[in-house]
Amino acid sequence: MIRSIVYHPGTRGLHRVNPGTGLLLLACLMLAVLGTRGICAKMAALLLVFGLAAWSEGSAWAWCKSLRFVILFAALLFLTQVLSIRDGEILFRMGIPITTAGLVAGANMALRFLVVLSASFMFVLTTDPDRFANALIRWGVPYRYGFTLILALRFVPFFRNELRIVREAQRLRGIQTSVRSIGGIRRAIRYTFIPVLVSGLIRVDTIAMSMKGRAFGLYPRRTVSSHAALTREDLLIWLCCGLILIGTWAARRYA
Repeated sequence: MIRSIVYHPGTRGLHRVNPGTGLLLLACLMLAVLGTRGICAKMAALLLVFGLAAWSEGSAWAWCKSLRFVILFAALLFLTQVLSIRDGEILFRMGIPITTAGLVAGANMALRFLVVLSASFMFVLTTDPDRFANALIRWGVPYRYGFTLILALRFVPFFRNELRIVREAQRLRGIQTSVRSIGGIRRAIRYTFIPVLVSGLIRVDTIAMSMKGRAFGLYPRRTVSSHAALTREDLLIWLCCGLILIGTWAARRYA
């Protein structure tokens, strides 16, 4: 099961492709769902994302469970569009008329939301931050920005772990925090937010001292590892990207 939206090492599927290939796939999927109006193109993109996730993570069911909040929010977007749009032919009434235009608009928005979020999560799950930063540096991005990206991705699991530790300490001491009232919000800030923030600042200070001791930023350029060799998975994803672009062009041309 996918435990959280952070990088998980793997040996299959998208874990074996280069970061540039994964970024190209993400860009093509974004273009497919944002550049077309038809439902079929978005549904095909969503099925492709779930297929690639199952190929990479080993279980489509685990991937669906990890996105249950995204799926729930997409369903809420669909219902909102269906109940608020009154244009088009009326199919039936549930106190509020349900129209064809509302169904189409709701399906388009829900599918677009699902593809954007699921494809982005898939890219984060299968792309090593270190390899991605090295790729950015090879493409000409200053290495300071590349390492900033690495630190940002590394701090996500750090804050999650610190929050878990703080909550366990609160339960041991019998402290109950709730955000249902103004007083509860103040208690949550005092007993949860401040300890996590202080832990983060201590970690930042340690990293800053370590980087300063290694003369990070002294030189304008930095040597990076050599470019990784292409794999069969890279070629397969390139072919997939070509098919996505052709399908997007056809959907716009013959819609």
